[in-house]
Amino acid sequence: MAMLRGKFSKTGEMKYISHLDLVRLFHRVLRRAGICISYTQGFNPHPIISFATALSLGVESQGEYFDVKLNEEILFSEFKEKVNEHMPRGIRILEGEYIDSKEDSLMSMVEYSDYQIMLVFSSEKMDALLLEEWVTEFLEQETIMITRKKKKKRRQRHQEYKEVDVKPLIKKFTLEKTEGQRGLFDALLTTGSKGNLKPEDLIQLFEKYLQNQNSSKEKELSLEITSIEIMRKDLYHEMDGELKNLIDAVI
Repeated sequence: MAMLRGKFSKTGEMKYISHLDLVRLFHRVLRRAGICISYTQGFNPHPIISFATALSLGVESQGEYFDVKLNEEILFSEFKEKVNEHMPRGIRILEGEYIDSKEDSLMSMVEYSDYQIMLVFSSEKMDALLLEEWVTEFLEQETIMITRKKKKKRRQRHQEYKEVDVKPLIKKFTLEKTEGQRGLFDALLTTGSKGNLKPEDLIQLFEKYLQNQNSSKEKELSLEITSIEIMRKDLYHEMDGELKNLIDAVI
């Protein structure tokens, strides 16, 4: 028995398949590739494979992770070649390492997600300095509140909501560059058991802040977001104050 931890990308049209469909795809491809996967015991055995964290529909990624238990250890280069041969365009195994079966699960290790976010604005003339100023002011707010659903109690008829301050969950949000009507941002967001902030929620909060700024008479540039592209670059675990991806964190 051997436990393999792998990293893969999910791009192009594959960004529109759900996490459940992704799991099914891996089951089917590993079987077609002739990989000797271990199965659970019992009446309804299924492949022993797990994933780090679900990716939102419509978001691309260059840093997704899986653990799969194999009946026998094979060279990772052989595993990668066989699996990629059967994968559809848009899903590619990138790297991998064998790990101790007692290693922490992927889900428990994930602490941060690193995103590249491309926003397209309505204004034909982009003022990069002003936009950067607004990003700074957005992050300097005392609180950044979002409305979230409360967990429904048993027999509860109506959904209740609560206000949550997500400012502590934003580790980084910076404007990297502008080109025409496009602005490229980098965001490092808390993910997992310590808290979770999706990039879509961050954009929604920033857009709301921009709308407030747009209505201010002191500002001359009106910015309205017309298009959004999101790429998850990687997932990280913090070790000794340093962020490491989920393969480097166990080597």
